[in-house]
Amino acid sequence: MGLSKLVEVTSAVPLDSSHVAVRFDDGYSGVLDMSAYQRDWPAYRKLRDPSFFATARAGLDTVIWGGGSINVAPEVAREEAVPLAA
Repeated sequence: MGLSKLVEVTSAVPLDSSHVAVRFDDGYSGVLDMSAYQRDWPAYRKLRDPSFFATARAGLDTVIWGGGSINVAPEVAREEAVPLAA
């Protein structure tokens, strides 16, 4: 099995206190729901603060918060992002 190209996040815009609209370099766009991360994973609990969640942006080829102090792997973001409604 050959190596596949890693996907990169090219745009990330917070929609509310738990969802981020994301666009990837392969043309896919979707909404990433971070509510389970906020609830279940201690490393992501800071994202419960709406003002901190609002710092979401594309950086380091993925979605980052707080200038990179918290991130989600780009391949995880791509797998979990629900397609944007047309």
